[in-house]
Amino acid sequence: MPPLRCLPLFAVLGCLGTAWADDPVVFRSDVALVRVDAQVVDRSNRTIQGLGPRDFVLRESGKFQNIQSVDSENLPIDLVLLLDVSASMRPHIQRVSTASHDALRQMRDEDRIAIMVFDRASRVRMGFRSSREAERELGRVLQDETFRGGTDITLGMYDAADLLRREGRPEARKAIIIVTDDETERNRDVDGVSRALGRADAVLSALIAPDAMRGRYSGGGGYPGGGRYPGGGYPGGGGPWGGVWGRTRGGYPGGGQMGSHTQSAGTREIALRSGGDSMPVDDSYALQDTLMRIRQRYALHFYLPDGVRPGEERYINVELADAIRSRYPGAEVRYRQSYFAPTGAGVPRNSPAPVVVSRSDSSPNASPASSDPDRPVMRRRTAVSQPDSPGGGPLIRDPDAASQPSSPPPAPAAPADQPAWRKADPNAPAAPAPAPGNSSDAPGGWRKARPEDVPH
Repeated sequence: MPPLRCLPLFAVLGCLGTAWADDPVVFRSDVALVRVDAQVVDRSNRTIQGLGPRDFVLRESGKFQNIQSVDSENLPIDLVLLLDVSASMRPHIQRVSTASHDALRQMRDEDRIAIMVFDRASRVRMGFRSSREAERELGRVLQDETFRGGTDITLGMYDAADLLRREGRPEARKAIIIVTDDETERNRDVDGVSRALGRADAVLSALIAPDAMRGRYSGGGGYPGGGRYPGGGYPGGGGPWGGVWGRTRGGYPGGGQMGSHTQSAGTREIALRSGGDSMPVDDSYALQDTLMRIRQRYALHFYLPDGVRPGEERYINVELADAIRSRYPGAEVRYRQSYFAPTGAGVPRNSPAPVVVSRSDSSPNASPASSDPDRPVMRRRTAVSQPDSPGGGPLIRDPDAASQPSSPPPAPAAPADQPAWRKADPNAPAAPAPAPGNSSDAPGGWRKARPEDVPH
């Protein structure tokens, strides 16, 4: 038997320290876990990867919180492609469809994609399915949609957030990619949409199209410098906002719906508030880069502080540790600066809250109403059932009926002194024809009761 050898004490402690460091983080089951999605970019707007819990500093309501774990590319993705199919958007949706063949290769088997379209109403074209089916559906969007309507971008974003809140998986990273020109005929609601995204725990990334008809006034050349916005770049990318805020909103020749009566829907600002970003849709790699950024986002987990009420909105601040800031001067953390407390202990942050489903009528095709308290109340119109859409039918909204009740009120009973209506007796002698213009007899075999019809 070989002699036993004694290891030095510092070597033993070093081995134990390594073992402890490699142990997985053990989460407490009696306390809710909050998840914060964050993106880290350098001064050139390139994503920074490979960071861990010690590389971030997180404060909740001003108090330092220990980050229990950091996850990045291992989370599955639930993605909604939200497409503006209003007048003038066809060439931009065509560009996205063409780019999807290469861009969607980044999606994995466990990822899911849904496709929604909107003009003045929104419709679920495809429920959550694989990236291969999403690519085929994008081609059908170009075939089926007319691209003639007006646009209500705010309601489109509300509906996409509702879809993710109802159908998104608790363990998945939820995201929306909207393709739009940011010109809406309806009101903007930056605060309301931002809160709806917070309740859905979803990030918004925007692919912004220039005025599609603007190129006609400059010989079809579009924007200088390869089609990008004047000034180049996009928010957070080391360049100015571009010319989207101050551009002239000219009318569209040929009867297009957009014109001087439109305004910005605030899509860029909403994306930034959610922790996302935006870029021009006419960038050849816009869709591919956006999908990659969603995949590379960090998920920071920390325990919910004591005394926080379920559903309460709380505010956070996330910064890079000093060592990381020294290594990457000018680096930036993009994240949503508030979250809604989970509804119970042990519930993950991104677990969807219970949704009270109400219907505007008894039709099986009626879509479930939103339970978001910050959302404007809208009346839904029934539509042809689509098996992929939540609730058995597409999301269809009537924006002109915002002040109307969700269902018609019951007809009031006729006063006692008002003549009743009864079914005509087929064996009774024919009544004399009414005088011209007299409408006392109703169509369909109904007529007004006469004194001789009333039993004594």
